[in-house]
Amino acid sequence: MNNQDRNGSTHTMQAAERAHGGANGGGSGSGMGDVAIYILMRSCNVMMSERLGRLLEPHALTGLGYITMMALYSRTENLANPSELSDATGETRGNMTRICDELVDKGWMRRVPNPEDRRRIDLSLTDTGMALLNEIAPQLRQNADDFYKRTFSKTEKAALQQLLTQLSAGLAAEL
Repeated sequence: MNNQDRNGSTHTMQAAERAHGGANGGGSGSGMGDVAIYILMRSCNVMMSERLGRLLEPHALTGLGYITMMALYSRTENLANPSELSDATGETRGNMTRICDELVDKGWMRRVPNPEDRRRIDLSLTDTGMALLNEIAPQLRQNADDFYKRTFSKTEKAALQQLLTQLSAGLAAEL
């Protein structure tokens, strides 16, 4: 996302303020309410995804590819089918199939017949995929640690984590 796109999220916020303010007959976004929180979180999510993509680009890995590999890495015996990975990442099954195909083509994942259900094909990380994760995970963690130290105090970071955990639980309860 370039600076003009980031300004676009500001314009989106301003347009939402006008629309919500106009809906209530008030001005200056008086009717915006908590929609502003959603817009700000969405904007942050887009920028964080772009940031992750830039960090992974030298490895020819996308953010979704990394998240998929980490979801597989976290599974018992490093095995999952595309539907399970779709559930774990929040991606559609169709998109997950495409992501997995790319990761298999790059040699980072492989398809494995399921011994209990011959109709099912599981996915597993290859040794090359494991080596890639072992190489980049510490770099990403250090980069994230540095970013949050620059952006928040320890107290603010702890409060943000607590609020996001609370938000996640509240959203999960409604789904």
